[in-house]
Amino acid sequence: MDIKLKLFELLFRQKLLGKGLKGRLLTPQIVSYAVTQACNLNCVHCHASAREPLPDELTVEEAKKAIIKMENIGTEVIIFSGGEPLLRKDLILNLTEQCADLGIIPAMLTNGTLLNHKTAWELKELGMMAVGVPIDFAVPEHHDSFRNTTGAFEGSVRAIKACLDVDLKVVVTTIVLKSNFEEIPKLINFLANLGVEQVVLYDFIPVGRGKDLKELMISAEQRAKLLEYIYKIQEEKEIFFLISGGEPLYPGAILEIHKAFETSPPNKLLRQFLVAAKVGCHAGIHYFSLRPDGDVYPCPFLQLKAGNIREQNLTKIWYNSKIFKELRNRNLLKGKCRECLHRETCGGCRARAYTQTGDYLESDPICPIELFSQKHIQLNNIECFGLCVG
Repeated sequence: MDIKLKLFELLFRQKLLGKGLKGRLLTPQIVSYAVTQACNLNCVHCHASAREPLPDELTVEEAKKAIIKMENIGTEVIIFSGGEPLLRKDLILNLTEQCADLGIIPAMLTNGTLLNHKTAWELKELGMMAVGVPIDFAVPEHHDSFRNTTGAFEGSVRAIKACLDVDLKVVVTTIVLKSNFEEIPKLINFLANLGVEQVVLYDFIPVGRGKDLKELMISAEQRAKLLEYIYKIQEEKEIFFLISGGEPLYPGAILEIHKAFETSPPNKLLRQFLVAAKVGCHAGIHYFSLRPDGDVYPCPFLQLKAGNIREQNLTKIWYNSKIFKELRNRNLLKGKCRECLHRETCGGCRARAYTQTGDYLESDPICPIELFSQKHIQLNNIECFGLCVG
């Protein structure tokens, strides 16, 4: 499908039906492709432990062949990440153009420090749909310390302004932590004044370089406050939020709050990428992560090899991998998640279960059901999930 027709279809579903991407059974509709392990920052929490490039990262031709295979099995959105993807700028430009030609929607996560006006314009002209740029703290020095680089905050702000100047959709990504939780209202005001209309809040999953930072995870009380705050801001400002990183049901839960009060969140691009499927954790069901060397993970935070596209056909990995098959069979879940009435429509976060227990089929220690009950949200009414990308 031509990318313009794909975008028209998404817009139609959003505006007239109030829905995003239509969920398709056992189809990797969204793929996160980390094009390199190299990064010019050294962030303390990095799930990819990015710094130096891997010695055997996919070539341009290998990457293009992989995208053709993705199209063949139904991929509709590819999110390029890293490391820092713009350290392989030529590859990103090549793949962006290829995706647009194939009717796959391309997006990118970048730290922003290498994204100037020229690059933003090139990306837009080749078909890049949106760019995610991180700002984690309202205080520049706090952000720079978290990202381990002086000037990182200024780099993100310059990148956001460059995207806005060339009318390239920009999404700010923020890791929600105990250490920045109280700064979030101030940060959102800053972003609104900057002209940002879309924000993704990541619930921190301690993997990679952040595996020993579990104390930064927010509490249950803070998650409850976060839901209330997002609803309030979406009522007051023209900003649309997604929550990512192990909380795929939260965006749908916030939509249920809007329904209860007969209000509507802002109609922004991100809303089109809520996937209309009652599945919760979508790792290995609607989503996988391609790593720089061709390894395939269920998601960036569940760092277990399901196969490698240099060694096996991607189609065979997707349909036959033991890990993917087990993730799709919710009868194999253990503990509280196994006994739960909502295991088919939630399933817990498999990555968080693995980081906490060493078993990706064990119970997710952070269960949303009690919180949803407190907010009078019926989990069975949630009809979509938000992407957990990285």
